[in-house]
Amino acid sequence: MEIIGFRGAPEMTLKALQDALKNTHFPSLIVTLVTDWQDQRDRARYALFIRGAKTPILTEDAFGPAFGEPGRRALAEAVAWLEQKGVRKFYEAVLPPSEYQGLFDLEPETAYRRLVASANPTDTAIYSVA
Repeated sequence: MEIIGFRGAPEMTLKALQDALKNTHFPSLIVTLVTDWQDQRDRARYALFIRGAKTPILTEDAFGPAFGEPGRRALAEAVAWLEQKGVRKFYEAVLPPSEYQGLFDLEPETAYRRLVASANPTDTAIYSVA
């Protein structure tokens, strides 16, 4: 698994994600939005976990309202861009804050298994800018 982007840098991480997915067959991708808050979306932070490409990708913790208006906008743009490219399988994984923080330091195989096991289907409309 490849970790891309920069913690707390939404625009740079979105660009890194778009670059990493060049020449990818988007309809085969499975996207999991990873967060540590389920009931506080207005303050949540997100990373994106993408599988179905040559190499699974995990972005750094850079998306969502926790990173201000740029984070909220980048999250909405990322989801909209993935949908426009043909992605139809979206999930959300909510990890306890201590697990979420440690996710980026885990061995790739362990992180992969944890994210797949924690993922539940989600509606992409909840990630759009309000």
